Amino acid sequence: MKKFKVKNIAFVSLVLFCAALFSSCQDVIYANIRKEVKLRGASIEADIRSIIRYKDDYYCANGNIYHKAKDDTRVGCWSKTPSPSGHVLKLASDSTNIYALVGISREDYSEGENVPVRRELWFSSDGSNWSKVAGVYGAGVIPYNSGGRIETYLFGTNAIASANRHAYFIVRGGDAGYKAYELNGEAATELGLSANNADTKPVVNSSKVSQSCVYDGSVVRFFNSTGSCTNETNTAAPTIYYYGDGSTLRWGGAKEGSVGAYASVYSLACTADYILVGTTSGITHHLLTDGVPGSSLNEFQTNAEATLSAQYTILAILVVSPELNELGTIIYASQNYTGSGSNSAQFNHICMWSYYPSTHEWNRE
Repeated sequence: MKKFKVKNIAFVSLVLFCAALFSSCQDVIYANIRKEVKLRGASIEADIRSIIRYKDDYYCANGNIYHKAKDDTRVGCWSKTPSPSGHVLKLASDSTNIYALVGISREDYSEGENVPVRRELWFSSDGSNWSKVAGVYGAGVIPYNSGGRIETYLFGTNAIASANRHAYFIVRGGDAGYKAYELNGEAATELGLSANNADTKPVVNSSKVSQSCVYDGSVVRFFNSTGSCTNETNTAAPTIYYYGDGSTLRWGGAKEGSVGAYASVYSLACTADYILVGTTSGITHHLLTDGVPGSSLNEFQTNAEATLSAQYTILAILVVSPELNELGTIIYASQNYTGSGSNSAQFNHICMWSYYPSTHEWNRE
């Protein structure tokens, strides 16, 4: 009899546990359903690996180049602008010029695919007329494979203050060796290299390479991650810088520390109350207290987790007014995924996304 009672108690406990677990899962599912919105058609589709500031406009690239005035608060309204011939992969800017990394490919009819041929680095002083950056390796024309595969990296500080914008270009491998440049229109200055992450010199070696940077208020710092930002606003200079280190979010400057991130950090941006963390498994955010991110992830009050979800890598984030709270400022973001889409990710979600305080929702831009 005792055995029977024990078994019954165990069975009932298991049923109650499963019911609680099911109810908990359902609560999450229903919460996401409640946050779902009717999606607009996307005005800028495909892979967008950078959303940058240049002069008084925002720029992005998806093979072509688009721009939008920084004071334009309307949904969409991105205009296609002249770009170099080829597929524009990424953008960066300094106080005077905008730079475009372009991929040139040829079609392999036997394999039915495009094969990379070279990369080209271009600059423009007005966002419309383009010339090659002659001061870098290859005079702005970098073969994809010469003495081995040559990797190319273009990135910049993307600072709010135009005077603090700097752009950099790195080549690694093959006949190019290991080189890093600060760009200045057609010219470029080759930089000394470091072996340390978050240093004032870039890292370029066989195992690691700098892929982003920030102006921290006094110097430029380089990171072995695509995700970095500062707490700079339209009204205040930066005092703290943040960067990804695998699945760890780190910060330095006036304050130092680290917390675990949900997944590998790919992009970062600050608002007054939260730091937005774009990862290889969707977007998250950490509450900021005096500039320090909290150790736990916070649930979004918006539908961010339902749109920039775990099926996607968040490639870029730009906050228009970082001095405002997350719910009070326009935010742009882009995402992509790898695979066939069988994991429930959707091709028509690979595009520019935006949040507007007037609508209180994330939607396709």
